[in-house]
Amino acid sequence: MRIKNWLIAALCFVSPSLYAHTGGHIDHSLISGLLHPLTGIDHLLVLMAVGLIAAKQGGKALFAFPAVFVALMAAGAVLNVYAVQIPFVESLIALSLIAFGLLVTIGQKQRAKIFFLGVSFFAVFHGYAHAAEIPAESSAALYFSALMLMSLAICLGGCVLGLSTGKRINYLFSLVCLSSGLYYLAGA
Repeated sequence: MRIKNWLIAALCFVSPSLYAHTGGHIDHSLISGLLHPLTGIDHLLVLMAVGLIAAKQGGKALFAFPAVFVALMAAGAVLNVYAVQIPFVESLIALSLIAFGLLVTIGQKQRAKIFFLGVSFFAVFHGYAHAAEIPAESSAALYFSALMLMSLAICLGGCVLGLSTGKRINYLFSLVCLSSGLYYLAGA
Protein backbone atom coordinates (compact mmCIF):
# COMPACT_ATOMS: atom_id res chain seq x y z
CA MET A 1 0.00 0.00 0.00
CA ARG A 2 1.33 3.42 -0.84
CA ILE A 3 2.17 5.97 1.82
CA LYS A 4 -0.49 8.30 0.44
CA ASN A 5 -3.16 5.71 1.22
CA TRP A 6 -1.88 5.34 4.79
CA LEU A 7 -1.97 9.09 5.28
CA ILE A 8 -5.52 9.28 3.97
CA ALA A 9 -6.56 6.50 6.36
CA ALA A 10 -4.88 8.30 9.27
CA LEU A 11 -6.62 11.57 8.42
CA CYS A 12 -9.97 9.81 8.42
CA PHE A 13 -9.36 8.76 12.03
CA VAL A 14 -8.66 12.32 13.19
CA SER A 15 -11.33 13.95 11.07
CA PRO A 16 -13.60 16.54 12.70
CA SER A 17 -16.50 14.23 11.79
CA LEU A 18 -15.58 12.32 14.93
CA TYR A 19 -17.27 15.10 16.83
CA ALA A 20 -20.38 15.21 14.65
CA HIS A 21 -22.35 12.57 16.53
CA THR A 22 -21.48 13.05 20.16
CA GLY A 23 -24.88 12.15 21.60
CA GLY A 24 -23.30 11.81 25.03
CA HIS A 25 -22.20 8.23 24.32
CA ILE A 26 -18.47 8.88 24.06
CA ASP A 27 -16.70 10.22 27.11
CA HIS A 28 -14.66 13.39 26.59
CA SER A 29 -11.77 11.68 28.38
CA LEU A 30 -11.73 8.89 25.82
CA ILE A 31 -11.67 11.21 22.80
CA SER A 32 -9.07 13.49 24.37
CA GLY A 33 -6.85 10.54 25.22
CA LEU A 34 -7.12 9.05 21.74
CA LEU A 35 -6.37 12.33 19.99
CA HIS A 36 -3.59 13.59 22.25
CA PRO A 37 -0.72 11.53 20.75
CA LEU A 38 -1.76 12.75 17.31
CA THR A 39 -1.52 16.42 18.26
CA GLY A 40 2.13 16.63 19.29
CA ILE A 41 4.62 16.12 16.47
CA ASP A 42 7.37 15.23 18.95
CA HIS A 43 5.40 12.35 20.45
CA LEU A 44 4.07 11.23 17.08
CA LEU A 45 7.55 11.08 15.52
CA VAL A 46 9.05 9.10 18.40
CA LEU A 47 6.16 6.62 18.41
CA MET A 48 6.50 6.10 14.65
CA ALA A 49 10.28 5.70 15.07
CA VAL A 50 9.73 2.92 17.61
CA GLY A 51 7.63 1.10 15.01
CA LEU A 52 10.17 1.65 12.23
CA ILE A 53 12.98 0.35 14.42
CA ALA A 54 10.90 -2.68 15.42
CA ALA A 55 10.17 -3.41 11.76
CA LYS A 56 13.89 -3.38 10.94
CA GLN A 57 14.49 -5.89 13.75
CA GLY A 58 11.58 -8.11 12.72
CA GLY A 59 10.41 -11.18 14.63
CA LYS A 60 9.54 -10.70 18.29
CA ALA A 61 10.71 -7.08 18.19
CA LEU A 62 7.61 -6.15 16.15
CA PHE A 63 5.58 -6.42 19.34
CA ALA A 64 8.25 -6.28 22.02
CA PHE A 65 9.68 -2.86 21.13
CA PRO A 66 6.31 -1.06 21.12
CA ALA A 67 5.28 -2.90 24.30
CA VAL A 68 8.49 -1.90 26.10
CA PHE A 69 8.15 1.71 25.01
CA VAL A 70 4.48 1.97 26.06
CA ALA A 71 5.21 0.27 29.41
CA LEU A 72 7.98 2.78 30.10
CA MET A 73 5.60 5.61 29.17
CA ALA A 74 3.21 4.27 31.81
CA ALA A 75 6.08 4.27 34.33
CA GLY A 76 6.74 7.93 33.51
CA ALA A 77 3.07 8.74 34.04
CA VAL A 78 3.19 7.08 37.45
CA LEU A 79 6.18 9.25 38.38
CA ASN A 80 4.10 12.31 37.49
CA VAL A 81 1.11 11.10 39.49
CA TYR A 82 3.34 10.69 42.55
CA ALA A 83 4.70 14.21 42.02
CA VAL A 84 8.28 13.13 41.33
CA GLN A 85 9.96 16.18 39.85
CA ILE A 86 11.93 15.57 36.67
CA PRO A 87 13.81 18.63 35.45
CA PHE A 88 14.24 19.46 31.76
CA VAL A 89 11.48 17.13 30.54
CA GLU A 90 10.95 19.09 27.32
CA SER A 91 14.69 19.09 26.57
CA LEU A 92 14.83 15.35 27.19
CA ILE A 93 11.90 14.82 24.83
CA ALA A 94 13.73 16.87 22.19
CA LEU A 95 16.83 14.73 22.74
CA SER A 96 14.67 11.63 22.30
CA LEU A 97 13.77 12.82 18.81
CA ILE A 98 17.45 13.06 17.95
CA ALA A 99 18.25 9.66 19.52
CA PHE A 100 15.41 7.86 17.78
CA GLY A 101 16.12 9.69 14.53
CA LEU A 102 19.66 8.33 14.60
CA LEU A 103 18.48 4.89 15.69
CA VAL A 104 16.18 4.57 12.67
CA THR A 105 19.25 4.64 10.40
CA ILE A 106 21.35 1.99 12.19
CA GLY A 107 21.59 -1.01 9.92
CA GLN A 108 23.18 -3.67 12.11
CA LYS A 109 20.39 -5.52 13.93
CA GLN A 110 22.27 -6.48 17.09
CA ARG A 111 23.67 -2.98 17.58
CA ALA A 112 20.24 -1.43 16.94
CA LYS A 113 18.68 -3.75 19.54
CA ILE A 114 21.20 -2.67 22.18
CA PHE A 115 20.79 1.00 21.31
CA PHE A 116 16.99 0.65 21.44
CA LEU A 117 17.19 -0.68 24.96
CA GLY A 118 19.51 2.21 25.82
CA VAL A 119 17.33 4.99 24.45
CA SER A 120 14.02 3.49 25.56
CA PHE A 121 14.40 5.30 28.87
CA PHE A 122 13.24 8.39 26.96
CA ALA A 123 9.75 6.83 27.02
CA VAL A 124 9.61 7.70 30.72
CA PHE A 125 9.81 11.39 29.88
CA HIS A 126 7.13 11.10 27.20
CA GLY A 127 4.80 9.38 29.68
CA TYR A 128 5.61 11.99 32.31
CA ALA A 129 4.73 14.80 29.88
CA HIS A 130 1.53 13.09 28.78
CA ALA A 131 0.38 12.68 32.37
CA ALA A 132 1.07 16.35 33.05
CA GLU A 133 -1.32 17.28 30.23
CA ILE A 134 -4.38 15.35 31.41
CA PRO A 135 -7.32 17.79 31.27
CA ALA A 136 -8.70 18.62 34.71
CA GLU A 137 -12.27 17.67 33.79
CA SER A 138 -11.25 14.26 32.40
CA SER A 139 -11.21 10.87 34.03
CA ALA A 140 -7.45 10.33 34.36
CA ALA A 141 -7.70 6.54 34.07
CA LEU A 142 -9.88 6.61 30.95
CA TYR A 143 -7.85 9.41 29.36
CA PHE A 144 -4.51 7.71 29.94
CA SER A 145 -5.81 4.28 28.88
CA ALA A 146 -7.00 5.75 25.59
CA LEU A 147 -3.73 7.63 25.18
CA MET A 148 -1.72 4.44 25.72
CA LEU A 149 -3.91 2.53 23.28
CA MET A 150 -3.43 5.17 20.59
CA SER A 151 0.31 5.30 21.32
CA LEU A 152 0.54 1.56 20.82
CA ALA A 153 -1.49 1.84 17.60
CA ILE A 154 0.89 4.52 16.29
CA CYS A 155 3.89 2.30 17.12
CA LEU A 156 2.28 -0.60 15.29
CA GLY A 157 1.49 1.74 12.38
CA GLY A 158 5.21 2.53 12.28
CA CYS A 159 5.86 -1.23 12.11
CA VAL A 160 3.54 -1.55 9.13
CA LEU A 161 5.18 1.43 7.45
CA GLY A 162 8.62 -0.02 8.12
CA LEU A 163 7.66 -3.41 6.72
CA SER A 164 6.13 -1.94 3.57
CA THR A 165 8.78 0.65 2.69
CA GLY A 166 12.51 0.71 2.19
CA LYS A 167 15.64 2.48 3.39
CA ARG A 168 14.73 5.72 1.64
CA ILE A 169 11.74 6.28 3.93
CA ASN A 170 13.87 5.47 6.98
CA TYR A 171 16.44 8.08 6.00
CA LEU A 172 13.78 10.67 5.23
CA PHE A 173 12.05 9.93 8.53
CA SER A 174 15.39 10.15 10.31
CA LEU A 175 16.00 13.62 8.86
CA VAL A 176 12.56 14.77 10.01
CA CYS A 177 13.24 13.46 13.54
CA LEU A 178 16.71 14.99 13.70
CA SER A 179 15.64 18.39 12.43
CA SER A 180 12.57 18.44 14.69
CA GLY A 181 14.67 17.42 17.68
CA LEU A 182 17.22 20.15 17.01
CA TYR A 183 14.44 22.70 16.52
CA TYR A 184 12.73 21.77 19.81
CA LEU A 185 16.05 21.61 21.64
CA ALA A 186 16.89 25.14 20.51
CA GLY A 187 13.54 26.35 21.84
CA ALA A 188 13.65 24.44 25.13
